[in-house]
Amino acid sequence: MPAVDKLLLEEALQDSPQTRSLLSVFEEDAGTLTDYTNQLLQAMQRVYGAQNEMCLATQQLSKQLLAYEKQNFALGKGDEEVISTLHYFSKVVDELNVLHTELAKQLADTMVLPIIQFREKDLTEVSTLKDLFGLASSEHDLSMAKYSRLPKKKENEKVKTGVVKEVVAARRKQHLASLQYYCALNALQHRKRVAMMEPMIGFAHGQINFFKKGAEMFSQSMDSFLSSVADMVRSIQVELEAEADAMRVSQQELLSVDESVYTPDFDVATPQSNRSLVQKAGYLNLRT
Repeated sequence: MPAVDKLLLEEALQDSPQTRSLLSVFEEDAGTLTDYTNQLLQAMQRVYGAQNEMCLATQQLSKQLLAYEKQNFALGKGDEEVISTLHYFSKVVDELNVLHTELAKQLADTMVLPIIQFREKDLTEVSTLKDLFGLASSEHDLSMAKYSRLPKKKENEKVKTGVVKEVVAARRKQHLASLQYYCALNALQHRKRVAMMEPMIGFAHGQINFFKKGAEMFSQSMDSFLSSVADMVRSIQVELEAEADAMRVSQQELLSVDESVYTPDFDVATPQSNRSLVQKAGYLNLRT
């Protein structure tokens, strides 16, 4: 890896304009990194949320497959094969749910957690030290302003000694704050590289383990089961097509009758009487 830029600790005490200018570049970089980290975390949490939702969805799917036989269909004849097949599929989905749950846990531990720790530990530390450095610098500026206002002609040795002590204490405090702040900013240049890559290593390993275990689960026996189910579905589709053809022919035959069968009333003046009846047919009976 190439060397990274860094703030020189030896220049912290002098606090020169050049050092302040370089410090502002590091601060801008830290601000950009903070914004990017928040966006990256949102994207990773979305991936984790989708995986967690997959766990809940497969769990619900398994329960719904088992609920088929409890529906008490009015026409449930021939459903035995469907029920047994759905039971097997429910078992498969349960096994898949275990893999999805394991993957969700891996993503939480190895992808989301590291980036959260980086944000809460490293970035928060830099932000806190920046505030402390700002406070120490303000106190130093105030003490220096107080020192510069001391009279030159009529010096009060006691007052001057007290002000000098304030300046020394403020400068020591600022020096310590600047050293801690510079160290944190320098370390951040290295840690940000790790923070960006470590979560993706966890993501990749989690996905690889998921697919490996999935491939092991869907063995040759599973392939033969799916093949038999596919054959059963095809045979049902063939039966359905044959039944559909038969019903189309039947429809055409039933629709080819004389239109008189749709007439609500026959002509009463010239009724077509059935003389083979042993009972008389009245007007109302004739209508029906």
